[in-house]
Amino acid sequence: MFLHRFTCRFILEPRSLMVNEQEKKLNDSETAISSMETSKEYLEKQLGEVENNIRELLQQDPGLARQILSMTVQ
Repeated sequence: MFLHRFTCRFILEPRSLMVNEQEKKLNDSETAISSMETSKEYLEKQLGEVENNIRELLQQDPGLARQILSMTVQ
């Protein structure tokens, strides 16, 4: 039995219950990390495609490139 902090009180709980809770939290966290890594890879790929599209657009229309360069950022 171990003491488990519950708000401002401590509750006596079996060790196996606490270990199971921590393992579940670990598994949930690993699942969330995996999902976020997949999203990150997808977004990085999309970013690369957008950058290439902008680069191609500016190469095809030098006037547009000059117009964008003449803009000031405030």
